[in-house]
Amino acid sequence: MAAADLRGGVLEVTARLGPVAEEVLTPPVELAPDLLTRARVSVALAPRAAVAAARLVEDATLPVTATLRLTLRAVAPRLPLATTVDPHEIAVRLAARFGAQAALTVEDLAGGLGELLAGSLTPSAPGPGDEAGGPVTDEARGRALALRLKEILARPEVSAQVSAQVSVQGRYLLRHPDEVLPGQERVDLAVPAAVLVDRVVTLDPFAAARAVSGGTLDRHVRRVTTPPLPAGHVVVEFAANLPEPVAGLLALLADLRIPPAPPLRPQPVTAGAALDGPGRTGTAGVVLAAGEEPIGEARLRALLDLPGGPAEVAGPWRPAADRHVLLGPADFPLPLTVVRAPAELTRLATAEVVTADGRVTARLDGATPMTAVPLRPEDLPARVVIRPTGPGRVIELPLGGRDRLDLNLVTLPGYGAQRATIACRKPPVRVEWRAEGADDPPRSVRLDRDRPAAEIRWIATSPFQPGLVWRVADGDQAGPWSAPVAPAERLVIVVDEAKPIVVNGVEMRPDDAEPGVWTYLPPGPFLELGQDGRPAIGLIEAGATAFLQVTSRLDLPEAARAALLGELRRRASGEPERVRPAPVAVRRVALEARPPDGAWAPVAEGTSSGLPPWTTALAATLDPGQAAAVKAALSGTRGRLRLVGELDAPAGPEIRVRDVADLLEPTR
Repeated sequence: MAAADLRGGVLEVTARLGPVAEEVLTPPVELAPDLLTRARVSVALAPRAAVAAARLVEDATLPVTATLRLTLRAVAPRLPLATTVDPHEIAVRLAARFGAQAALTVEDLAGGLGELLAGSLTPSAPGPGDEAGGPVTDEARGRALALRLKEILARPEVSAQVSAQVSVQGRYLLRHPDEVLPGQERVDLAVPAAVLVDRVVTLDPFAAARAVSGGTLDRHVRRVTTPPLPAGHVVVEFAANLPEPVAGLLALLADLRIPPAPPLRPQPVTAGAALDGPGRTGTAGVVLAAGEEPIGEARLRALLDLPGGPAEVAGPWRPAADRHVLLGPADFPLPLTVVRAPAELTRLATAEVVTADGRVTARLDGATPMTAVPLRPEDLPARVVIRPTGPGRVIELPLGGRDRLDLNLVTLPGYGAQRATIACRKPPVRVEWRAEGADDPPRSVRLDRDRPAAEIRWIATSPFQPGLVWRVADGDQAGPWSAPVAPAERLVIVVDEAKPIVVNGVEMRPDDAEPGVWTYLPPGPFLELGQDGRPAIGLIEAGATAFLQVTSRLDLPEAARAALLGELRRRASGEPERVRPAPVAVRRVALEARPPDGAWAPVAEGTSSGLPPWTTALAATLDPGQAAAVKAALSGTRGRLRLVGELDAPAGPEIRVRDVADLLEPTR
């Protein structure tokens, strides 16, 4: 017996992970003849294959199979037959039968060639030493043809993986007919010929090693774990934990800066990432020194939709000493106020966040019940305007500097128990009343000389219709219903209200809650008077720079109020004791200038002191056009400088405009 002439081989190792599925631990490894005489092969495993191999080595829970297909040099069997073939024609006919580039075993190829060439074989004289006699079987004839023609018509399959349906001789892939040249090939099966044959060897390498080593692989297996080598390439993950959605936010960015670290890294490092999507996350890669951690500072940048167009604002830098940087609401470039409206409110109304200049920055409704509103200093004081979708009043709430505002339906002003006093000046009279928006039958109260006033109570189930309506009913005759009367802290409804008295353009009415007290609506804005009795307005010029200071008030001066009381005592019945301004809320006081050939524009603006006489101190640095307008107004030119006051009066919002030249005229 002689040693086989090995011409090459292919090694593949697989592990069965389930009843059917197999995991290829190594891709097919082609082995040269010199490697086939050795028992040592090194391969690099993929991560999934490495995990499976580690489990096999440690606990042997998975069956593993090593498949080695050997290619040997041999002598083809000789038969007394011969034929002449066209290899290209044979390739075309095999492709038509099995399919183009089909994978076949030697048996499949032998069967196909035996059928295709059976009619073209002719007897041939046996060679010396051939055995004589005996019929030639179809199987022997086809196998002899396949061994001699397979190198022309097919190539070995690269993979050595086999199954129970594949012969141990391996498989071959048919060559494309275009790869096979046409011509005439003489095939004499009686002439000796050297051919290549395949043999497949399968075994469980771990089971065999354990059997040889007494049940353990410790003598043959060594696990070496190579630690990762620091290369300086670091991925930093950013995340922004913000209330969503943020009104007017077009894009959110995160920045990272790391100072130099000489001598290994003399230059600074900067990076950034866009925080997109609902998760507000992003990543950025930085290159540092080997083994260095990203220790530096991080911040948020926001692209906001502002009145003048998109603008970018940046938040403060804060320390960052980790590969995971979490930024919160305190890192946002502008203060965020979260406004939330529950479903029971959005079914009845919509809410808008309105800045000091009247710009709507956010809207809450059924589709957007919550939003985070970024507010600039110039946006303050902002307010929330709640408008009912049906009949009812508009509710305004100050937003202030709070971090969160929950617009709960039952906590809005006007909801719940209310009370008022109904009074008359000339009893007797019967008054009917009912809650605003209610369909209940009206209730009534009778006022006479012994009881000229009575207290009534009701429940307001909607903050948008919290008041009541009333009418005077004499016998079967009833007057028209009044307009809804909004509740107040001390609401007094006089059904036969006295006529007002007008003194110097100021309308005064008796206060039914306080006998002897008359009220008037403050008629300002005016210029506040200084201690010298002159208006508090001053223009300071220093070269090309001009600085303006103005103090305004909404109420009358003390002398003007005393004059009102004196005239009132002469004209009113009874004995008026004092006069006072009605309560109002000043939302904005502005000083506006109009340069020649220009439009009115604010120079300075602010809010009042909140209490009578509602003073406001304004200051501004003027450009040349504004300074010229102020000088013209101070010299008596009208239409160049004016005071604008926006206030909420008992009868509703009002806007007052006063020309500064008119306010200065009595002092000139």
